[in-house]
Amino acid sequence: MAQLISSAEIYAPFFTVYWADGDDAVPKNEIIGIEIDEDLENPAMFRIYFNDALDMKTQKFKWLDAESISPGTRLIISFGYASPRKESRITGIIRALSPNFFTGGPSTLTVEGYDLSYDLKKTNSKVNLKEVTYSDIAREIAEKNKLDPSGVEDAEMGPFSKIERKVNEQDYAFLSRLAKDINFKFFVRNRILYFQKEADKRTGIMDFEYYKNIISFSPRMSTANVVSEVRVTAWNEKNKETISETAGLDEIYGTKIQKLVDMVKESQGTKVSVKVEGRVVRSREEAKSIALSELKKRNEGFITGTLECAGNPELRPGVLINITKVGERFSGVYYVMKSKHVLGDSGYKTSLEVRRCL
Repeated sequence: MAQLISSAEIYAPFFTVYWADGDDAVPKNEIIGIEIDEDLENPAMFRIYFNDALDMKTQKFKWLDAESISPGTRLIISFGYASPRKESRITGIIRALSPNFFTGGPSTLTVEGYDLSYDLKKTNSKVNLKEVTYSDIAREIAEKNKLDPSGVEDAEMGPFSKIERKVNEQDYAFLSRLAKDINFKFFVRNRILYFQKEADKRTGIMDFEYYKNIISFSPRMSTANVVSEVRVTAWNEKNKETISETAGLDEIYGTKIQKLVDMVKESQGTKVSVKVEGRVVRSREEAKSIALSELKKRNEGFITGTLECAGNPELRPGVLINITKVGERFSGVYYVMKSKHVLGDSGYKTSLEVRRCL
């Protein structure tokens, strides 16, 4: 694969855009910049900003009229630093072209696209739903969509006699729902489909410190939607009986959560409990897992924030980072929910949306 990096660019940010079906890369001087938006709740999106020029002889634009740049074209974007070597990649498909024409100035072309998970929003793959685990389903959907299933982790629950799928539920929505039920995250990165447990209890992969390597950090603490426990009342289709399971904060976070419990009581005046009813499960363990998942989801917004720093291709949704010297309440390990990488003539910056791992 071609890497168009000159000696003058060493120690500087770089990006390379090339066609997935070959080694040919777009010359760097043809691109003004790129943006990559990644979000664990939605397919990743990219934007590539091209310089464009009208050939006065042929009356065609170099990129707007090029057959190689059109909706459906598969691209690979490599971005990061040349030395020390750090890079990440996103593989996606062009979905939209937006030219801009300026009188008295050069025209530009914005190319927009999504990663390979976007197609899962349009497919409804036929998969086996009997005597399988959630992970079995994830692997089969990956293979049906020509994705690599090596990022699928085995879930502790199952196999189940039958897993229900909603009418006309597309692959993306189906996998997202299954993942939420068992505290997993689902996403596609390049050609690999990931279906794995969140990493809330591990240490961050890198450190950010106030007055050192943080451009800006704006956290927010809110107890408006925090709950102390979730009780799930569900119908056990196997034993034909109603079962009930409860999950409390100490089961997820241990004794260190007591400060949060006390804060919730103080701010809301009582112990906040939520009931979830009408679910169909295959076991008591599944009901417990749903309760834990729902409790965790409802408390994700307790401490959130946005962070801007010098560009780093390793900062992608799903990783953990350590943020320090921002006060006792806000210092700690954070989970990256969204990332935005912007590279161009002005340099390379990364913006993150994060939530605190309690």
